[in-house]
Amino acid sequence: MLKLTNRIIVGLMALLLAGCVTLKDVQRATDLIRTDNELTRLLVEVRPNDRAAATIDLTSLANHAKSEADALKDLPGKESDAIAYYRIAATAYWRSGSADVVNDLFASADSGTDLCMQSGPKAPDRDCLFLRLVIPFAGLEANANNNGLSGILDKIDFNDGNATPSEINDMQTVRAALAEAKPLVQKIFSIGQDDRLLSHASMRQYYCDNAEKAFGYYDSTAGVFVTKVKEFGQNFQNRAGELGVTLEEAREIRKIEPGGPQFCR
Repeated sequence: MLKLTNRIIVGLMALLLAGCVTLKDVQRATDLIRTDNELTRLLVEVRPNDRAAATIDLTSLANHAKSEADALKDLPGKESDAIAYYRIAATAYWRSGSADVVNDLFASADSGTDLCMQSGPKAPDRDCLFLRLVIPFAGLEANANNNGLSGILDKIDFNDGNATPSEINDMQTVRAALAEAKPLVQKIFSIGQDDRLLSHASMRQYYCDNAEKAFGYYDSTAGVFVTKVKEFGQNFQNRAGELGVTLEEAREIRKIEPGGPQFCR
């Protein structure tokens, strides 16, 4: 009788434990959906109207998502949930616009990408592809915002008979910023060679739209830079070495292999 009772108790405990695990899984799945929906709400409804509030809320959301991902990443069978949380965290850190969370952004993207590689064919394609894109997109956006290249180039005029030290220094600043941006654009294009993009219409459209914007930003900025170098050479032939870049070098800086993968055309 005692043995039977023990068996019943053990069986009941196992059932209860199984029930607890199932409940926890349901709660986590619900939280993941809620967190993803909140990310969308903040990006669509809050950020366009109140950047300061969005920065605070997106950072908080990112911290939560990263914490959940870190807790799940080593649990068997939870890799996809962890990857989804990392994708949310990386996106929220990026769109928060805060320089204080750059390390967290990289950590989230790197951890998620590593987990994608470990998961092999079981990895969720769209989340994993986005995790690979977020760093170059974020870097390119920061390059544009932090350097203000369009504003700098607009102030430079080598056709007015004068080339000031400030203008020459500004040209060197633009050159350095373009040198940082070019590998990011090339990275975006290389990611586009992943055939899995072809199987997801929404991801393909997202990629193509943003790859086109990335190329447009770089090519237009580099194009103006080339024009300024050409104007300097034409108007100040006796000062050719001062600019630190030849017209041929400027054209090479601008040159990027055909703008994006074939399926975007």
